[in-house]
Order: sequence, then structure tokens, then C-alpha cells
Amino acid sequence: MSKIYKTVRLAYSAKVWIDHLIVCRERELKEEIKNGLLDKLETDIQNNYSEILDGISINVILKVSAGSVIEQAYRFCKTRNFTDDEWEEIQTRMDKTVVKENFQNENTVTPRIFLERNVLEGLEELRYKFKRNEPGKRLPKLSYIIKLVVFAFYSQLED
Repeated sequence: MSKIYKTVRLAYSAKVWIDHLIVCRERELKEEIKNGLLDKLETDIQNNYSEILDGISINVILKVSAGSVIEQAYRFCKTRNFTDDEWEEIQTRMDKTVVKENFQNENTVTPRIFLERNVLEGLEELRYKFKRNEPGKRLPKLSYIIKLVVFAFYSQLED
């Protein structure tokens, strides 16, 4: 699972949704850590790689980031395998939410996102899917696709 850095200019609304998802995921992670997740991971690593790691101290660090929640949102959308009509409905709800919340007065942000290569490739494929072979229609920006995928995941948490 190789990862790459990608700098993407995100709309403020996408950043707000990402931040909300980070907070939710951090709460879940904190609970899992209380229930022994770190000990289990360290034990599994030591058991599976004991010869390589003999004499090596293991420190596992788990971090929720913008990239990790974008990956989670992408995987959610991929498993749901939304139809074109469902994507259209998600887009309509997202547009209404952006207007209702009045994110338009805010600035955009440009985080450096660390993403799995296959997730980035999948997001790029969605750009071509949403073009829908309409002549004269330009390819949607990656930032828009990220915003749409994040909203699709974010909105299902709100329901």
C-alpha cells in the first residue's frame, strides 16, 4: 500500500466536513485504544515479524488525518457503488447544504494530503465518470470530487 502526497485546494465546506469526520474518527480510535488496540497491534507485529524485529523496540502511532478520512470516504462510496442518479442526488443535497450553511463567504484551504495511491487513482477515475461523455463539458476538478465523496460519507453519518 504505497502512499503519495497530493496538494489539493479544497473548498472551505469540504474542510469543515473533513474536520468533523476527523473528530468522529478520533473519538472512535480513542475508545479502541482504551480497549487494548495498541497492545494487540504490537503483539501481532511482534508475532508476525519476530525474526526481523528481534532486538527492536516497537512503537505504534495511530493518527487520524485529512487523508485518512478522505480514504475512508472514498472506500465508503466505492462499496456503496452509487448509480449516476444517486450521485446526482448527493450532488443536489451537497449544493443545498453549502448554500444553507453559507460556506461561500469563507476561504479555501490547500492541505497537503497523504493518500493511498489506489484511492487517488480511484478519485481520478471518478473525475472521468462525472464528465459523462458530454461534449464541451470540462473534467471536474479533483477538489470537487473529494468534496463530493466526503459529503456523501459525511451526510450518511448525519442521517
